[in-house]
Amino acid sequence: MSARLQSLAREPLYQQVCAHLVRQISAGTWKSGTALPNEKDLARQLGVSNGTIRKALDRLASERLVSRRQGRGTFVVDQTSPEIAFRFDRLREHDGGRMTLQATVLRQCSGAPTQIEQERLRLDAQEQVARVSRLWRTQGRPLLVEDACLATTRLPGLHLHGLGDWGITAIAQQHGVHLGRAVEKLCLELATDETALILETKSQAVLLRLDRVIFSADDEPIEWRVAIVHPRNEYYSADGW
Repeated sequence: MSARLQSLAREPLYQQVCAHLVRQISAGTWKSGTALPNEKDLARQLGVSNGTIRKALDRLASERLVSRRQGRGTFVVDQTSPEIAFRFDRLREHDGGRMTLQATVLRQCSGAPTQIEQERLRLDAQEQVARVSRLWRTQGRPLLVEDACLATTRLPGLHLHGLGDWGITAIAQQHGVHLGRAVEKLCLELATDETALILETKSQAVLLRLDRVIFSADDEPIEWRVAIVHPRNEYYSADGW
């Protein structure tokens, strides 16, 4: 790998290094679980200081794209590992444990994005999305119903035919996209007749609405999800991503 960064570019050098390393990881130069070159070699290859490399790697570690292991080096994170795959799911059991959920697909389709999908996923009208509605149960009890929308044109090589249901972390890694941050909004919502029937509650019952957009490491929206939750003893954890 040979690349020199432009010190006169508008972005700070460490951000340029971050973007470069993300591109290399996405391109498969370093696969999940493999080690990156050491800081000294990276600094020499990119023509920057060790401090700049260190700052960039710290940033990627905070975004869970790499893990830094003292005395061993820096490794590309496996996005499908349990700890990483479920990092965007914030619902917890009453004792704080991670929930065990089972999904049932209610509806699935694909096509051009609606106006609201264009806005939330920053898509053009001619791009394509995949949609799925799921019912999630815990211990046999319906907990939440969700509608998820995937920006398929942002996943290189993805074909809509035969896509089936997807898990966002697995499908992103499969197509060379590394996930970064998520933005989630919470509010209360009254149950419609349809939602009340699915979640086995009363119409107009007060439910929790979770609206979440997951972004790639390049800060492009990849998936938009809206979930309506009927919690009993469960709670939402507001810990950072």
